[in-house]
Amino acid sequence: MYNMERNEKRDILMLNKKIGLWDLVFMDVSALFGIRWIAKSTASSFGLGLGAIPSWVLFTFIFFVPCALICAELASTYPRDGGLFEWVKEAYGEKFGFMVSWLNWTAKIFWYTSFLTFLTINVSFAINMPALSENKTFVLILSLAVFWILSFISTKGMTLGKFFTNLGSLGSTVPAILLILLAFAATFIFGRESASVYTIETMTPVLNWDSLGAISTVMFALAGSEVTANFVTEMDNPKRDFPRAILIAAAIVSGIYMLGSIAITMILPTDQITASQGILVSLATIARWFGIGTWFIQLVALGITFSMIGAIILYIASPVKMLFGSVRPGIFPESLTKTNAHNVPEKAVYLQAVIVTVIILSIQFIPSVDAIYNVLVTMTALTALFPYALLFLSYIKLRKTRPDEERPYEMVKSNGTAVSIATMSFVVVVIGIILSASPVMKTFEDNLIYECEMIGGAVIIITAGLMLWNRFVKRTGFKE
Repeated sequence: MYNMERNEKRDILMLNKKIGLWDLVFMDVSALFGIRWIAKSTASSFGLGLGAIPSWVLFTFIFFVPCALICAELASTYPRDGGLFEWVKEAYGEKFGFMVSWLNWTAKIFWYTSFLTFLTINVSFAINMPALSENKTFVLILSLAVFWILSFISTKGMTLGKFFTNLGSLGSTVPAILLILLAFAATFIFGRESASVYTIETMTPVLNWDSLGAISTVMFALAGSEVTANFVTEMDNPKRDFPRAILIAAAIVSGIYMLGSIAITMILPTDQITASQGILVSLATIARWFGIGTWFIQLVALGITFSMIGAIILYIASPVKMLFGSVRPGIFPESLTKTNAHNVPEKAVYLQAVIVTVIILSIQFIPSVDAIYNVLVTMTALTALFPYALLFLSYIKLRKTRPDEERPYEMVKSNGTAVSIATMSFVVVVIGIILSASPVMKTFEDNLIYECEMIGGAVIIITAGLMLWNRFVKRTGFKE
């Protein structure tokens, strides 16, 4: 009965395909590229400084590209809704499929709040009232309003949502491209002195706890290749178009991250770049250099706001569909797993909105908006990397145990080479997880609290997921 209902829904979706190749490219860019990471990575106070430039290059090749290619291969081999859930289930069974869905969803819970904080900062600049970005009441009210409105929109499926993701991808990439073009023009055409000196010595990451911890944020910024796999059944030709879309998006995103990091450090010294406002401040600075009025930064901030909206819509729907819409009935109440006419678990979306609301309200005790933003990003980076460890392990197992399986798209033909690449990326993820929990506070007492929150939070999340699964097994007698 369960499979019949799933198949009927998929048959309906097959008759109403709405997502084409370039729609998916735009969705991928919305999911993968976040202009905020350019400032976050280059801020010397909580990042890598100039060391971000080679870091983008390195992690593009040892994490981003392998992950994108692996997701493309898995999505073309198993073209079903569910993404990570389906792939991990194929390799390790439904228990681990559920756990990867659970970890992915809980990571996004914290991600939403950091993203909403950045969105409100851009809104304040868009309305030419940047001082509002430091007003926690403004950030609180706008964050809640935006998230609830977008949650409602996400329940209507990607037929409506793709409009925002298409617009959002331009809203994020165009400001980044403007940043790059204006910075390079100011330096190389008009002869303005760069704020930074680029040498092997200055671009070598400083090996301290701050920079090591920032590496995990670079990896998190390059994560997201798996998100759009949850909409693969809404494409006309997923086996052909999904790999093409993800490869096009990967090239766009990695290029902009690298060049953007160079551009922002041409405009501002790394000790003047803040994680939350660095992009807007750098663009406002270069606008003054060229005599461009305040309308420019307002327009740019508005574009970035649209990019935030597009990404949030995509990320609201995807992890919920994976967790509540794909896992076996009985783990959660039927009211949460029941999907609407758009194949979205509507009540689960609203439950998610309630949880995010509680988190947003609870963090109001943190002193400043920038501090809130940094804490949330760090917490997200830790929990968000666990699913990728399971992704690479699953790929390794499927390549080893099913060497002759038909794969419409393959990262590489050789199973041995494919396993070696995935193993390398798995090791990178494990290192990233370890580094993301590195102590970054100034005192022992603060670090103790920080580590308890980071590691303790991860332990609680994993334990809660296992308890949900074990309760389901005990109640239903389910066996793999």
